[in-house]
Amino acid sequence: MGERLNHYKVKITALSPIFIGDGKAIGKKEYIILPMEQKIIVPDMEKMYAAFRKKRQDQAYMEYMVKNDKEPFGIWLKQQGYKTYEYEKWKKYELNTGDAFLQTKTGKAATTKEIACFVKDPYGLPYVPGSSIKGMIRTALLANEIHQNPKKFYSLKNKIDENARQKAGRNQCLSSETRELETHGFHTLNRREEKVLDAVNCNLSGLIISDSQPISLKQLTLSQKVDYTLKGEEKPLPILREALIPGTEILFDVTIHEECPYTMETILAALNYFHQICYDYFYSKFHRGTAEEGVVWLGGGVGFLSKTVLYALYEKKTVPIVDVVFKNTLGFKIYQRHKHDRDLRLNVAPHVCKCTRYHNQLYDMGMGKIEVLK
Repeated sequence: MGERLNHYKVKITALSPIFIGDGKAIGKKEYIILPMEQKIIVPDMEKMYAAFRKKRQDQAYMEYMVKNDKEPFGIWLKQQGYKTYEYEKWKKYELNTGDAFLQTKTGKAATTKEIACFVKDPYGLPYVPGSSIKGMIRTALLANEIHQNPKKFYSLKNKIDENARQKAGRNQCLSSETRELETHGFHTLNRREEKVLDAVNCNLSGLIISDSQPISLKQLTLSQKVDYTLKGEEKPLPILREALIPGTEILFDVTIHEECPYTMETILAALNYFHQICYDYFYSKFHRGTAEEGVVWLGGGVGFLSKTVLYALYEKKTVPIVDVVFKNTLGFKIYQRHKHDRDLRLNVAPHVCKCTRYHNQLYDMGMGKIEVLK
């Protein structure tokens, strides 16, 4: 008798810019800013270098690259006599700058040495990895498990409360406790009873999320990080990312094996619960976000809240726990520099909302709307 598999076509529509990084970056001397046209050109380096060699300017280019100066690449190209129509011949793709390069609180333009790249397939097209989507679902399911079965996680809750005060790096802090939370929540298959932590015991092995379909490069924009305070102040930071524009459709497949205890209905319910606590304990305090159902938080630059289940564990008592996590992972100097000492007084952690601007409108970073098509 064959195994039962349920297949679904699912869509996430970007409600705000969404960033999924591939760990790479475009250096400040590897893109051309065209301020009058509000765009940047990312050149094909081989085509561009061939043009330099043809005009015997390859040596000048190499000297420019090794110089430790802040001269924008576009200015250097103009000095060498190049015109915009020539850039177009080298173009790999372009990005609308729109509201990027905003002014900082000092009045200076917020520039950056590099642009964080969106993940792309072998053909150079953006896509959202299934692992990113599954990670989002995994966090929501665990938060919902904690909400539905609080007694099951009671001892771990106390353990985290104690161990959060121990100094550790960002990647090490509460890592063993997180593994225990996931073991309690997901390792229920008992395929290897002597090794409960073994991945074969995880019931989410029966939840298969495909990579998304390729997305057009035209759906990418340049997104600048903006911290938004409780007072409604915007603080642009010199961090730029390639991000999907609002309205972009992310299409992917979900397959659920019969051994997986979650149905599509329970997954959507868990995502709704996770969004609810994000809104109740964080976004609503900034008068941002939305209480509507079907909203998900995806990708990088969204902030601490979207990656943790601490609010599901501690609810209204979460802020002091998050405060000590920040204090012990960042170190006292960075903790003070980022002004996390305000979190307790303001009763929100972190005390800024991660935003960006697109078409002259402020958006919360990483917001999408999920729906099942089949």
